[in-house]
Amino acid sequence: MPRIPDAVAVASLDTHRLIVAVPNEGPAEITCNLPRPVAASVLRQLADGLDSPAGRCDTALATGRPCPVHDVPASLSEGMLAAGQQAAEGFARGIAQAQRPAGLDALLDHVAAAMTPDDDEHRAAEEPPALTADDVRDALAFNADDRDQVLATLRDVLLDTTATRTPEQALAAARVLLEAHARQVAALVEAHYRATRTRWGLSRSTRGLLTGYEGARKIVTAYADGLADEQALAEGAANEQVEP
Repeated sequence: MPRIPDAVAVASLDTHRLIVAVPNEGPAEITCNLPRPVAASVLRQLADGLDSPAGRCDTALATGRPCPVHDVPASLSEGMLAAGQQAAEGFARGIAQAQRPAGLDALLDHVAAAMTPDDDEHRAAEEPPALTADDVRDALAFNADDRDQVLATLRDVLLDTTATRTPEQALAAARVLLEAHARQVAALVEAHYRATRTRWGLSRSTRGLLTGYEGARKIVTAYADGLADEQALAEGAANEQVEP
């Protein structure tokens, strides 16, 4: 009968940045949302830590606690990090008491080497994507049910620090957002126009007010149409430069 574990830990990239699973049989599995060089550095630090005397001297093995000589923090920042070490004491004791798997250093070195980019193709793949006008349009569609669609999209665009943006790309994003905002304002003016006309009707006293509403709506709509035309021309020119 196979052994049933006492507990099963569930980890995902929602709670962890790097997950390495080493089964009893078969290759190791790696799930990661870190840049490849950073992940490789973390794995090498793990390998170096296993080779160091920290936590494996006679005092640490006897007490199950960090050794005051070998494990003393080397700096104030490390001392602050050591304050959370009590949460990891159970794991440290298990590592100290368990027999170290054969070939673990080789496994970690192999995994780290495999994750390290060694050519321009890998480096290009790691470059973050650029912010495009279509990305902004997709964000507007995603926030369509939000109380303020344009405001929510502007928030998302400003918070997205992973996407690179050139001045031209930033200008395109601004055009798309301002066009959407202008159409939003035009819709509000139109709604106010209809509400006023429904409540008070069209008379000599309301004609001037309603005419003003209608004129304001047309001005804002024309501004939105102009932004849309400018963006269409910019995208057309960019496409012509890309095509052979």
